[in-house]
Amino acid sequence: MENLTVSTYIDILIPRQRITLGLAVFLIVACTQVANSAVLSKEDFKLYGYVDASYTQNFNNPKNAGANANHLRIFDGDSNSFRPHMAQLVFEKEGTNGVSAAERAGFRVKLDVGEDAQFTGGRTGDDFDFQELYAQFVAPVGNGLDIRIGRMNTLVGYEVIESPLNPNFSRSWLFGVGQPFTTTGIRVSYPVNEMLSFSLGAINSFSGLTADNSSAKSVEGLVTFKPFDSTSINVYGFFGRERANLGRPGKRVLVGSYVTFQATDQLGFVVEGYYANQENGSAISSGRNARWNGAAGYVIYDFNDQWGVRFRGEVFEDAGGDVSCLGTAGSGGNANVCTIAAPVAQTLWESTATLQYKPAPSLITRLEWRYDKSDQNVFLDRNNATNNQQTLAVEAIFLF
Repeated sequence: MENLTVSTYIDILIPRQRITLGLAVFLIVACTQVANSAVLSKEDFKLYGYVDASYTQNFNNPKNAGANANHLRIFDGDSNSFRPHMAQLVFEKEGTNGVSAAERAGFRVKLDVGEDAQFTGGRTGDDFDFQELYAQFVAPVGNGLDIRIGRMNTLVGYEVIESPLNPNFSRSWLFGVGQPFTTTGIRVSYPVNEMLSFSLGAINSFSGLTADNSSAKSVEGLVTFKPFDSTSINVYGFFGRERANLGRPGKRVLVGSYVTFQATDQLGFVVEGYYANQENGSAISSGRNARWNGAAGYVIYDFNDQWGVRFRGEVFEDAGGDVSCLGTAGSGGNANVCTIAAPVAQTLWESTATLQYKPAPSLITRLEWRYDKSDQNVFLDRNNATNNQQTLAVEAIFLF
């Protein structure tokens, strides 16, 4: 630099300044365009949830060795007891088939706190769980290819974990005993048109309670067909190599369907049924295959915006003795237990009637009577084994 004259230095500097200034202007304009396409307002994000608590009276007054239990129940397993089920908080930004990448990207974080969190995926005695946690992107393919990776509610079945989204307070055996709750993996969904859509996922395992119990991944799928606004036909399935409750690995398959029909603005019907089989899953069947299957029907009637009634009838068969009476992993007791602490083949029936009242749009209250019966003595009447139980429950849910 010492050999350069002032004029030479100026001649070199000015072009550099021009180049730098031009580059700066270009970067500012480009970044502004990207920023404008990526700017999100608070309306793009949603924060909501609910709080759920109940009391259940078992008229058999079971006297268990440990905590008194409503046998073969899932989220309402505590007998003659108040139960803080769930405080759920959801924070999400939903991806859409929009123009910009910011519109297409999304996520969901669903946090559960309460005793039900032990069933949604928490460890034994842990009342804290991320029920759903996934990232989402809607790829610009046709009507929008929805891609999600992380942990999600399963595609299988009509009933769900969230009590406000179910017609009854207690869960069916189809859901609570024989279906997964959450799954972890990657899922793609595509709406072909207004009538037809499908979803397909590659997941770790059938149970969301553990990471992966085999070296292979499993698959789950759902096809939804809506021939009319009032009718929805949903066909779901699961296939993969899984480990049975008794610890033996083998192929597991589950195929089922549920149909919803809204007859009038006030009256709706739902029918669900499925078949499942676990290879090497039974210690009592001759072929060692554990089969379970069932069917349930629902009648949902709303008198007005405040009052409504819901009825459910169900039959469930555990032919291999692998999915009932052995307890649910991670539940900390009282989930899917019975008087027989061993595999037992049985057929179960239940009838449920629920009266729902909403004193305010954000408050749901329910009064529910349920009768359970088995062809085996798997329930407890005080200290004696019996084949039935009756419960009466009161539930309150606050939505926010």
